[in-house]
Amino acid sequence: MKPKTTRRSRGHGTGDREDPPPELVDPIVAEPRPLPPEVTRIAPAALQAALAAIPSPAFLVRVPAAIACANARGEALLATERDRVQAALRHPPNPGQRGVRRFTLDGVNEWYVAVFSDLAGDARARLPGVARRWSLTPRQSAVLLLVAEGASNRAVAERLECSEKTVELHVSALLAKTRSTSRSQLVASFWTEPA
Repeated sequence: MKPKTTRRSRGHGTGDREDPPPELVDPIVAEPRPLPPEVTRIAPAALQAALAAIPSPAFLVRVPAAIACANARGEALLATERDRVQAALRHPPNPGQRGVRRFTLDGVNEWYVAVFSDLAGDARARLPGVARRWSLTPRQSAVLLLVAEGASNRAVAERLECSEKTVELHVSALLAKTRSTSRSQLVASFWTEPA
């Protein structure tokens, strides 16, 4: 007596797992096809538009650290701090560390998008809209910018060359204008309110 072997069914009702008909196999997963010429022509523009939509410095990077292109804020960062950018891209990120976030591209292991945290730059970009919305004076705006970056009253006073008491008065005015009950609520509102 021959041992019974299990065969995959081709849809004949044997109860075994069936293979999908060949015409239903996803051709992208099974074997990547070349991109159509029109996609190849628009891909660089689409990539630049996607990078431009990222508010922080962003780069398309080929492993290990070759920058292929960047958004405007990324170009500005490269112009002033190229060595720091290259060093940050060469080292693998530590979980939970602020600095560089890497987004891998599905199916393309040798490329990734790197986005640099730029708290000061992001705060400066948000400030004009928030200042208009909250009707802030120029000095209140300057204080709010530093507070939103995490500076203490003493640090704000040193940066703005005024007394700590003056900073406290501006922070109190900001709390009143924004109806915030604490400094942390003020900062949270700054980062979450529509600008």
